[in-house]
Amino acid sequence: MTDLVWLDGTIVPRAEARVSVDDFAVRYGAACFETMLALNGIVFHMEEHLARLTEGLRGMGVTPPDVHDLASAVESTLAANWMLNASVRLTVTAGRGGAPDLAATSAPFVIVTVDVLPPAPLARNLRIASTRIDAARPLRAAKTAQFLPYLLARAEARAAGADDAVLLNHAGHIVEAATANIFAILGGQLVTPPLADGALPGITRADVLELSIDLGARAEERSLTPEDLSAAEAILLTSSVSGIVAAASLAGGPPASALLAWRAPGRVPRLATDLAEAYAALVTRACEA
Repeated sequence: MTDLVWLDGTIVPRAEARVSVDDFAVRYGAACFETMLALNGIVFHMEEHLARLTEGLRGMGVTPPDVHDLASAVESTLAANWMLNASVRLTVTAGRGGAPDLAATSAPFVIVTVDVLPPAPLARNLRIASTRIDAARPLRAAKTAQFLPYLLARAEARAAGADDAVLLNHAGHIVEAATANIFAILGGQLVTPPLADGALPGITRADVLELSIDLGARAEERSLTPEDLSAAEAILLTSSVSGIVAAASLAGGPPASALLAWRAPGRVPRLATDLAEAYAALVTRACEA
């Protein structure tokens, strides 16, 4: 396999790819990105990913590239690498400029990379991080390059022996994991934090909410505290590449509260199994060769 990337209209070896030091992604973190799943050469939910990315760019005041051009860039990069199954990352920066002025940048700059799919993740050990998420932050519905809070949270969790971090907002409510939305099964009901608490409107998150309706399960978006999670029958993480992954444990907590020490019960709730099977079937149908 040749490791090739799309660099604003040109396919180049990854080792030779260069971005200007004046690009606003470098200078100010002004970029949006999407990480997508490709199976059998088909990118799952590409339309939804491109819609979220373009809305994020518009929120920056950046005129987004045409979605058909972006889709073509993704497909061309997969083909150039002879990859049918991959994790695809599409990044669009605000462009280049010499002053902190979004209105004075050049045209947006498009980058596409593809990577081998990681192994199916096992149940994750989670830790509540001290990093807090601002529920009222700008562009909270977009995936932007201003990702440092999530990197810091994950580093803190891993330093404590966990696999991933759970982040709270300033009100002490659960927001999401570092790279995934979060669900809990409480009393047989599926619950996830509302977008108003700061959660990203995840594409897999939306699928899971829809699938719960198809399964006849009760699903609710409401604020969750760490103490709520300590009573969960299951904690689930959802993301585009990994799908639905169960948590094995949750530890930590706000400084003023008692530390949690939740462990997943030995028996997996039927709802969690049904959701995982339904989601796998959804992906398979959408990505049939």
